[in-house]
Formats: sequence, structure tokens, C-alpha cells
Amino acid sequence: MTLIDTSAWIEFLRRAGNPDVKGRVAAYLDAGQAAVCGPIEFELLTGARPAETADIHTAMTFCTMFEFTSDCWRRAADLERTLRGNGITVPRDDIFVASAALVYDTPVYCRDAHFELIRANGGNKLVTI
Repeated sequence: MTLIDTSAWIEFLRRAGNPDVKGRVAAYLDAGQAAVCGPIEFELLTGARPAETADIHTAMTFCTMFEFTSDCWRRAADLERTLRGNGITVPRDDIFVASAALVYDTPVYCRDAHFELIRANGGNKLVTI
């Protein structure tokens, strides 16, 4: 299972999105190996135009939904505290996604450099693809 970050979904859903990213997300979907969590769905839906929401809802039905549990919230708080202690600020949505990946022990497929910052500064078990 691989947690597909918002950054990869955006490329996948764009008509002119990066063909490599589109192919990789499609492969995860075809293999039944794509996962999402609430923060990813939230980011996608809040950034979508009304005409795009149906496509997002359809794409989500082909994914395993990782519940954002109290363990995820605690892990997110620990990550953000560690990052701040290291002088690093990243968007909270990325911290939420990284914490879900850590709690569910699954890699994140992303196109976002913030995940490397998280991995290098407190989320050392985070695997990014």
C-alpha cells in the first residue's frame, strides 16, 4: 500500500499533468495499492473547482482510506514540535499526511520537497517515493 499525497493527485487529475506521475498513480490504483487519508481528501476538495469534485470523489473510491486516528494526531504534534525545534516550518497538511504514513507504516508517493524535510528532521522512518 502507498499513501498518495495531494501533490501527486494534482498531477494525476490534471489533463496536462506529468505523464510519469499520472502513470505511477494509475499503476497504484490498478494494483489496488493506492491509499489516502482525510487530510489528502480535504486538500484536494478545498482546492478543486466545482466541476472537478466529481472526479476527485470517483478517484477516492478506488483507494483505501486510512482513518486519521488519535495516534495520527499525536504523531503530527510530535513531528511539528520536533521540526520547530530544528527551526523548520512546513505546512501542517504535509505534517498530517506524513504522520498518517508513519502510523500506518506505509510509504508516501509525493511531488513535494516538504516530505524530505520532514524525513530528515524528525520523521526518519518516513519513506518517500
